[in-house]
Amino acid sequence: MHKRKMNSRFTATLLAILCATPLFVLFSITGKAAVAVERPDYLTFEYQQVGASEEEAVRLACIRAVKATVGYILFSEYALQGRDLLEPYLQKNWPRFVASSYVLEKRASRDGYGVRIRVQTMPEVLTRDLREKRFLYLPEQNPSYFVFAGEITDGTPTSATLARELLTEKLESHGIRVLKDGITCPSPLTDVLSCPAVFDAARIAALRRGAHIMVAARCESKKVSESPVLYDTMISYETKLKLQIIRTDDGSALATAECVARGADKDPETARREAIKNAIEIASETMGSEVQQFWTLALREKGTFQLLFSDLNLEELSLVASYLESTLGAGTKALVRSYYGNVAVLSLVTPRDYSALERALLDFTAFQLRVADRNGYRITVNVKH
Repeated sequence: MHKRKMNSRFTATLLAILCATPLFVLFSITGKAAVAVERPDYLTFEYQQVGASEEEAVRLACIRAVKATVGYILFSEYALQGRDLLEPYLQKNWPRFVASSYVLEKRASRDGYGVRIRVQTMPEVLTRDLREKRFLYLPEQNPSYFVFAGEITDGTPTSATLARELLTEKLESHGIRVLKDGITCPSPLTDVLSCPAVFDAARIAALRRGAHIMVAARCESKKVSESPVLYDTMISYETKLKLQIIRTDDGSALATAECVARGADKDPETARREAIKNAIEIASETMGSEVQQFWTLALREKGTFQLLFSDLNLEELSLVASYLESTLGAGTKALVRSYYGNVAVLSLVTPRDYSALERALLDFTAFQLRVADRNGYRITVNVKH
């Protein structure tokens, strides 16, 4: 049995495989998956799985197969939300989505009970259920935002609303829809970047409020000078701004910025406002375009190719994405559209054609990548370790 590490460098399409196209039988050697044969209506996986007993090994393999099926479902127009709730839901309800399981081999060892098992899942049944439970949703053309902004002035946390108001104004000036109320816990004036637990609570609250993207800001302002200019005293404030733009469905950061700016005026509040406004202006120069590019190219399926990889951990996914960007050259971006159950979907933006992409996949040496199916710009890539 292999283990997966849950970390990634990314800050980073769906329905055709469920009904119209053939579904793939996956074979796993020490837990690694590879395409073997095609069967209609079902996804079939083979795993080597270890458990405390044969029953436990079978249960763990079935849960793995159901989670991988979710990953395949995301190779459509749907996206996934409520991941923190989905995990326990699948742990409890997996039998509803398994058509059959068959133990091909079994062996006992000091470490537990090992089986080689074939599991058939029902992706259409699972898709209907996840839609009914609202785990699956259709990304809108223009996502909704919610802003959390905590302010610290001269070293003291405050409940000031200025940073949040200016961030909201900036977003709305670009035609972005911002949800301004409806969340009281945590307060929208909280620095949610200060604590992982508060961050998660804010993300879930924003998701339930209907926001697709959360803006999290920490705004630290301090007076740095006070000097006479002619007959007035000019006061200067410096603002350090840390800003993250986060997908509410999975918590991944789409963009991050840190900047410092100053503002001056004879009125201290006006000087502080100018410093915060200037910092927001600097941070938003590139962040807005990055987020819109991700939303359009990845979630709205406007990339050159959509690639599904059958079995990658997150480190391997990062490696593959970096390799494709460097190999295919200038103008190529590999955006992570979805990742669940070790099944990854990349939205690839590139000026290169399919033959160049196929050659790049063939030339990859860390493990084997082979095109198993192609339907227009949608490509299923079999991963063999």
